[in-house]
Amino acid sequence: MLKLYLRLILPLLLVFLVFFWWGNNVHAQELPETREVEAFLDGIMAQQKEEFNFTGATLALVKDGEIILKKGYGYADLEDRTPVDPETTLFRPGSVSKLLTWTAVMQLVERGELELEADVNDYLDFEIPPRLLPSRGEGEQPGPVTLHHLMTHTPGFEDRGEGLFLLSREEMMPLGDYLKAYMPERVFPPGEMLAYSNYGTVLAGYMVERVSGLSFNQYVEDHIFEPLGMNHSTFLQPPQDHVEGEMARAYRFVGGEYHEGTFEYVQGKPAGSMSSTASDMASFMIAHLQEGHYQGERILKGETARQMHRQQFTHHPHLNGICYGFFEDTFNGHRVITHGGDTLLFHSGLYLLPEEDLGLFVSYNGGNAFARENLFQAFMDRYYPEPPPPPPALQPPEGSLERTLPYTGEYHPNRRSFTTLEKLLVLMQPIHINVNEEGYLVASFFGETEQYVEVEPGFYTNRRTEGSQLINNLFFEEDDQGQVMLFADGIMTFSQAPWYGTGSFTGLLIVVSLLFLTGTLVAWGVGFALRIYRRQGIKSQDMSSAARWTGGLFSLLALFFFLGLAGILGDIVPAFGVPRIFFEDPPGLDLLLVVPIIMSFLGVLMVLFTGLAWWKKYWNLSGRLHYTLMAAAALALAWIMNYWNLL
Repeated sequence: MLKLYLRLILPLLLVFLVFFWWGNNVHAQELPETREVEAFLDGIMAQQKEEFNFTGATLALVKDGEIILKKGYGYADLEDRTPVDPETTLFRPGSVSKLLTWTAVMQLVERGELELEADVNDYLDFEIPPRLLPSRGEGEQPGPVTLHHLMTHTPGFEDRGEGLFLLSREEMMPLGDYLKAYMPERVFPPGEMLAYSNYGTVLAGYMVERVSGLSFNQYVEDHIFEPLGMNHSTFLQPPQDHVEGEMARAYRFVGGEYHEGTFEYVQGKPAGSMSSTASDMASFMIAHLQEGHYQGERILKGETARQMHRQQFTHHPHLNGICYGFFEDTFNGHRVITHGGDTLLFHSGLYLLPEEDLGLFVSYNGGNAFARENLFQAFMDRYYPEPPPPPPALQPPEGSLERTLPYTGEYHPNRRSFTTLEKLLVLMQPIHINVNEEGYLVASFFGETEQYVEVEPGFYTNRRTEGSQLINNLFFEEDDQGQVMLFADGIMTFSQAPWYGTGSFTGLLIVVSLLFLTGTLVAWGVGFALRIYRRQGIKSQDMSSAARWTGGLFSLLALFFFLGLAGILGDIVPAFGVPRIFFEDPPGLDLLLVVPIIMSFLGVLMVLFTGLAWWKKYWNLSGRLHYTLMAAAALALAWIMNYWNLL
């Protein structure tokens, strides 16, 4: 009887144990022992040091509620050879700070003090105007901006960098004053366009202040830093004495040498002013991976944390989208929620794999933004490699060439200024879309060129299946204004530029016009000098002479303006390696911006003189044709300056 019992029970017990083990291990892949992981990351960091030329880095890796690794690399202070300590060396994680802001917002949502779908104006002491730019919505009044829109970066604000970074603490303003002084225009209806917004995050941080009755800094310290034991973290600038640890110095690598920068002051504190350590960020990652719970403390309810980690907005079901604050990405087939952060000198990234209960944080003092993606991709390739290869790459379906042609052209980011001088910056970051004879869509971006194949009308997937840092999917769609929009995986959205708004047309028009006007000035100057030399005297001062003087003055002002603009853009702040205009209005800018107004007035006079010249038959035929071309060049420059907000 006992033998029969054992024969029946033991197999069942064995099956139960197998299923029990499988159920507890199938969802999370185990990492090798810490020493192996550390050795691997040490090797990657050594390679990156040579490639990206940073002076120091700090890193934390967490898994299953535990810190697997926290380590510093290189130096926090190059001159004193002070090593980076992951426990006490503070780095500036930039926009990774936003995750703390969104966590604070969701705490107040939990308590019923903020509502995700309420008009943000209900919580402010000023008004976000209920209007769109006429060029975007024909003066229509869109719906209200809500916290849901702010947390998904879909409020529809234009992006303005003016006033965001400062050179000194004395220039800092209270959050409310900053928000009122630098309010951007609304250019898209809320909830329709993903366009990353620092202003929106600062607005949410100000709402935390207004509702809680505490300063933003104090609220985060009391409700996030203290419960998580983040004693080396602060939003104060620079960190005050009550914050433990030392601030890492940051450096730029220029001309084969390291040049030390200075402390970066971020005006919009909730958007990126935090200083923190790898150890503290490990605690924050564990709290989110454990659905708000950390070592007996709870900063969020489980459902709230899950809500933050779920996709809340995407432009297409097959595109990665955005959660509440976190951005979705896919690495080797694994869903990752992430946020990067860049100041002028520090570059950071936070990556969470909720299904694997794993998180990685890294920050560099120096280098560039590509280092963090390079590191995380290498980590994923080692410990969470690619799934089995997919079927052979798709071929463009019949008619793909014809359907793709309307999408070709130059595209500009929707995260841009529409109404200020900063509009010009889009010319530095265009996307070019073409189609080859085989019907593949060819996209050129960030120095890379990739081919995409049509999967369905408007939706394209990358032809390549191997490699890292690729944009996997693209989606094209016309908006209600008839403008083609381009949506890529993650946070990148773009608008198709009209032919007259492309970089090539703008550059060609300016160069040709300036060369023609400069040639005219030289020719007229030589002719004037020869007449003086030959003692022929100056011709009578009639209207034809006035026309020439007007054209000559316009030409001189055009040269003065564009040379002055180049000089302002070339006025570099040594500590940061960027133009001074990034921080403040350079001396002479206001005066320089008067010049296009005078040029426009002179351009109108030149058009009138052109008509008069043909009517009164000033000069000979070639002279009249030449002056007509001058007037055309003047109008072209005036128009292009108006288009790029230089008027």
